[in-house]
Amino acid sequence: MVAREQLRVVRCGGSWLSGSRAVFSADSKYLLCASGDYVKVYSTATEECLHVLQGHSNIVTGVQLNPQNHLQLHLCWYFGFSWNTFLPF
Repeated sequence: MVAREQLRVVRCGGSWLSGSRAVFSADSKYLLCASGDYVKVYSTATEECLHVLQGHSNIVTGVQLNPQNHLQLHLCWYFGFSWNTFLPF
């Protein structure tokens, strides 16, 4: 049996989330998801999209945090390129 809970609607839209694995930040406060040619950063507390990382020319197929630097993010896309960016938090 499923317990009844209050319905919560979080505003989102404009693109689709890819099938790639989402990544949590080191402190688990953020969830990073590939979304078309963007990477979206969601708050795990509020479930809202806080940041949209833009500037990619192709569909993002992979997201990975650098284990030595929790603010650095590695991305890849269909043509096998790797791109580094620093997170805005």
